[in-house]
Amino acid sequence: MINQKLRNHFSIVKKSSLFKSYYEGVDADTIPGPIEKHVLRDILETRFQIENEREGVYLVRSGGSTDKPLIFPVDIKENLYQRELLAKELVEFGVFSSKTIALNLFSYTSMYRSAAILDDILERCNATTIACGAKTPFEYMFSLASKFKANIVIGTPSVLTLFAQYVIDNKLTLKIDNLLFAGEYLLKSQAEIIKKAFNTIHMYSLYGSAETGIWGWSLYSENSTSFEVLDDVIIEIENPDEEGNGMIVVTNLLRKRFPVFRYYVGDIGHLDYKDGRQILTLKSRESKSFSIEATSYFLDDFDMLLTIVDRFQIQLSLDVNLKTELKFLIIKPTLNKQEKEGIANKVEERLKGILDMNPDYFTLKINLVSQTDLYSKPTTSKTPIIIDFRN
Repeated sequence: MINQKLRNHFSIVKKSSLFKSYYEGVDADTIPGPIEKHVLRDILETRFQIENEREGVYLVRSGGSTDKPLIFPVDIKENLYQRELLAKELVEFGVFSSKTIALNLFSYTSMYRSAAILDDILERCNATTIACGAKTPFEYMFSLASKFKANIVIGTPSVLTLFAQYVIDNKLTLKIDNLLFAGEYLLKSQAEIIKKAFNTIHMYSLYGSAETGIWGWSLYSENSTSFEVLDDVIIEIENPDEEGNGMIVVTNLLRKRFPVFRYYVGDIGHLDYKDGRQILTLKSRESKSFSIEATSYFLDDFDMLLTIVDRFQIQLSLDVNLKTELKFLIIKPTLNKQEKEGIANKVEERLKGILDMNPDYFTLKINLVSQTDLYSKPTTSKTPIIIDFRN
């Protein structure tokens, strides 16, 4: 049944101005392989001309390199229809209601749409939104939440945790029964800090991507990372292991003007069915990507480093202030002290052109090291390019 849906949708995809030449010659009865982010970015850069569109588009930025951002166009009516479907599901699921008063701490900056998207969804649920944003000072967040009696706070785990720590450190009282997060995995340590600060009872999560929209929802406090999925979104698991976990591939049947067909979202998980509905359970990010403050980066974003250094390893950890520390260990042998400093400065300059540098949420460190200084997994002795110590 799903394969037939994919085949039917592929006939639409092949006629799209974006994908007509990309899928030229591909048999209609064949389901082509999944598409990766860097390929989609190249397609948009070469085939999408906004001035040639007869109607306006909704531009949404996908997380990643500031040097080469992926900015995806969406048909406005299709986009609003998907939000309407999602809003109905969230009301039925009990996430939002007409009594909801939400402190919105998602992002409004640099073409990131998360805060504005949630404002719209909340209003479609007849809820009240306190349009605050991630960059608002913590004291003002607290003031607004107290003044308007917020009963749910929404945002990325990074922002929510830092706000919770501000409440704890300043010995403030702010009871918020409900919380909703998206954009990152919520660590156990972060959940404990949030519960301590707000006495939170229910934790919800949303899931999706800029290219495919939001289409998954979960009661995190009971089902952890298991998401119910909109019926018009097809989930596939590519190359599953013995436990059924594999690369998550998404096709959104609602998006026809600018379709994304069989798209790798960069996460690993497995798929089950309950009462005819897809249940997607997330496990982790794939090994060649990582996320910081709702921004996803892939190894392709850092190809330029190999033109400067011989090898590198990316390490992520949480510092004492609960901010993510992003550390690049770089190998460039046979350099004197002055040359090493020059290389480190050049790498830092290049990285700042790639990363969304927000010092409120993460710090960047660059260390020149030897091969033996790289982290190797004790169980396999393999040396990964990306290692995330936050989990």
